[in-house]
Amino acid sequence: MQKIKAISLIFFGALLAYIASNLFQPTDNLDQQILDVALSDTVSVVGFRNNNGNATVSYSYNFYVRSEGEELPSPFLISGTPDVNVTAKGADSFALDITGKIYQFTNIVWINKNGSLLPIHVELVAKNG
Repeated sequence: MQKIKAISLIFFGALLAYIASNLFQPTDNLDQQILDVALSDTVSVVGFRNNNGNATVSYSYNFYVRSEGEELPSPFLISGTPDVNVTAKGADSFALDITGKIYQFTNIVWINKNGSLLPIHVELVAKNG
């Protein structure tokens, strides 16, 4: 009897933890597109303003490399400024020039093209501002 009670308690605790983690997970509120630069006919760099904090927290800006017909992947850059200059250097590479705060950046960017993953090379030039 106590064994069943212990198993039930563990199960309900795990279920409650799972529900709580999904319920309180932060979501992005991308309310305005601020950038759209084509790298090729099917690949572009797009940026959106993230209005998560409403009036209590300043905006952040999420930047993505998006392949045509695909949903937005995880952002490769999250910054405190929308002032980003993107220069295409080819279908699979681009340079990014930013002045301001960078909260998160990864140069490991992959796109799905015709069922295979292709790497996109990112050259970042960041200035404090």
